[in-house]
Amino acid sequence: MIVKSAIIPAAGLGTRMLPYTKEVPKEMLPVVVKTDASFEFKPVLHFIFDALYDVGVRYFYFIVGRGKRIIEDYFTPDWKYVEHLEHIGKSKLADRLRVFYNKLEKCNILMVNQPVPRGFGDAVLRAAPFMASEPFFIHAGDDILYPNHSSNLSMMIDHYEKHGLDGVLLYEKVDNPELYGVIVGEEIGDYIVVERVVEKPKFSPSNNAIVAVYLFNGSLFHALKETKPKSGEHQLTDAIDYLLRSEKQIHALKIKGSRVDLGLPEHYLRALKLFSEMF
Repeated sequence: MIVKSAIIPAAGLGTRMLPYTKEVPKEMLPVVVKTDASFEFKPVLHFIFDALYDVGVRYFYFIVGRGKRIIEDYFTPDWKYVEHLEHIGKSKLADRLRVFYNKLEKCNILMVNQPVPRGFGDAVLRAAPFMASEPFFIHAGDDILYPNHSSNLSMMIDHYEKHGLDGVLLYEKVDNPELYGVIVGEEIGDYIVVERVVEKPKFSPSNNAIVAVYLFNGSLFHALKETKPKSGEHQLTDAIDYLLRSEKQIHALKIKGSRVDLGLPEHYLRALKLFSEMF
């Protein structure tokens, strides 16, 4: 099975990364990626794009807000700049961009506006009218799975297909589950049959923290419409709980490696250290 679509919410204000994120989205922070020759700097969203592309995704729905035009510009090929690099003798750099731009031209990329950040669930629901296929990934724009991002995505696809599920979550065991959505369910071998999810619980029922990378079918959109809050943020976990109450089948897989959440300065610093270990 090939999953062709991915929704990537990237409309948050990124206030914990100020002042940098006043004008530049946190999802465009650079990480260092090892190449055959040496290394290169890529924005986090480029890293995530590559991983999704590698497992077959060709329809990308970026959920963006005010000040996110930089994302649209970045994911729009600029062949004149490639020609300029060739003209001034920087052919290796031109080749790097050429590889990226060739990928972009094989994809359909849509920027969907979220004028006011009203939560992760609201961001995902805004892509519903445009979806070309299902099932689909939902991938936060500031989460990286280290060291092999694509293998985690492939694991999700294989498990989804094998068990005929409605959704697959990723999780990691943490010491501070109150900071995350958490999973409650029965562990069967190498996965959890999810019974419920709880958003940032004061007293956590487990230490299985949800990683913001998901695989769902179209039933999620119905759940999101049914769980729209009258005020406050629209949480994706509310929709997941709705699906579970509707007897939909959702499993959770423990990530291979570790999750790097780039939403905090200390986490971003950790990411840079992890990536630097490859050299």
